[in-house]
This record gives sequence, C-alpha cells and structure tokens, in this order.
Amino acid sequence: MVAGMLMPLERLRSILELLFREGVLVGERDGCPRRTHPQLPGVANVEVRRAMASLHSRGLVRQTAAWRHLYWYLTDAGIAHLRQYLRLPPDVVPRSLQRIPRPAVPRPDTRRATTSTGTGTHRARPTGSDRLYRRKDEGEQHVEPVTVAAGQGVSQLSLQPNLAAGTDQNPGVPPVLLWVGAPEPLCSQG
Repeated sequence: MVAGMLMPLERLRSILELLFREGVLVGERDGCPRRTHPQLPGVANVEVRRAMASLHSRGLVRQTAAWRHLYWYLTDAGIAHLRQYLRLPPDVVPRSLQRIPRPAVPRPDTRRATTSTGTGTHRARPTGSDRLYRRKDEGEQHVEPVTVAAGQGVSQLSLQPNLAAGTDQNPGVPPVLLWVGAPEPLCSQG
C-alpha cells in the first residue's frame, strides 16, 4: 500500500485508523527518520508522510502545506476506501464530518433599535439617565482661571477653599482649593 517504503502493517493500520477517526492528519516536514509522530507513539513521522503520499497520489486525501507542516484531509473516495480497508460499518464517520449538538442558548437581540418614527436603522439615543454625566450641575459655579502676567511669580498666593463645593447645594462634591490673590514676583529685578 505504501509506495517506496516498507512498513509494518500494524503501523500502517494505526496511521489509517487515526486518519479515519479524525478526518484530518497533521505531519511535520522533517527529514529526520527517527522523530516520532506526536499523535502516534512508535510511528516515525517519515512513515506517516509516506503513507499519506501514497493516499494523495490515488486521490484519497487532499494535501495542504503551511510552513513546516502538512495537512491531509480525507475525501469522500478516501472515506469509502478506508471504510472498506478497515472493515468499518457504514454508520461510522470521521470526526470532522460529525455535527456537534450545541445547547440552545438564547441569543441577545442584535437588531438595531429603530428611530421614533419606527423606520430606519439608526442607533437609539441614550435615555436621560445615561446622558446625565455629560451635563453640568446647575448649582456648580464656573471658576475663572487666574492669569499671571509676565514677570510675576506665584510665591505668596493664598489657598482658599471653594465655598460652593461640599455644601448643601452640591453634596458629595469634594472641596476644591483655588489660587486667590495677587501674585508677587519671585525675584526682584534691580
């Protein structure tokens, strides 16, 4: 069955059984004859490649190469041939062809919300509570930044707490320290 290489039949049978069970077989492109196949203990990687080359030449597997690995996929003719060679019943199929029953999980509604007219696929506007973080509280006072003219320093500025913060008007707002006062120059020019 394997062209160009003598191989014990139990190794060949284990290769073909794995191929039929999984439906796909992976082998590394490696010329070292002593390296074993990771899924088949006691079988050299070279033997797997030679067996798959024989099946590929007869059209029983489809071969794909990616970097240092070769992938072999069973064709319909390959399934029929291996079923006859391995003497398997017709109801046994490779794992790659089996459907996995998945539990019914309710999916979230992925449809977009419609606009107020009921047509269109625009996103719905956020509700009032979602937009509150963007609005300023009306009790908050706007603080003007203190500008310092050129040549003036900030050596004797006094710190005063913001009286609007932390009061009954704005509970939960931490007090803010503001720079208030006329700055004096850091160094005198003489």
